[in-house]
Amino acid sequence: MWVRHLQTDDSRMIQFSWILALFVVVIAIPLTASPAHAEFKVCNQSVDVYNLAVGAEIDQQFSTEGWWVLPANSCVIPIKEDLDQLKLRYVYIYARTVTGESAFQGGWDMCVDTKRFKIDKIAGEPWNCWVHGYEQVKFLEVDTGETKSWTVYVQPSKGQ
Repeated sequence: MWVRHLQTDDSRMIQFSWILALFVVVIAIPLTASPAHAEFKVCNQSVDVYNLAVGAEIDQQFSTEGWWVLPANSCVIPIKEDLDQLKLRYVYIYARTVTGESAFQGGWDMCVDTKRFKIDKIAGEPWNCWVHGYEQVKFLEVDTGETKSWTVYVQPSKGQ
């Protein structure tokens, strides 16, 4: 009889161990799940290396910033915050190779510099890039809607 009682205690202990293990797994999975990323990302699907500049209006200040190096078959994240929280519907991008070939046909004139830069536009005035010693280039407007994240892809040129 004592042996039977011992077996019952062992089976209860095993049952308790399984319940405890299941509880730990159920609790641990949500804690280790990675949150959704909110960001503006640019991915290069070509064999060329591009230098990337980004323009945006954040907190009523419009500026351009660059350069991010965008190697072939890789991505960069110039804006790591939630686009919707930043109230950032429009993002402007410009990318060119070291030989000056542009990745996009943009229609928005903005300023870039030859080295790493952040250029704040003076409110109510035109860009006047040349007056300030900058280069004026055509940025592509990207309408992100009202999303938290957006990805733009640089496609290979027709010759690749």
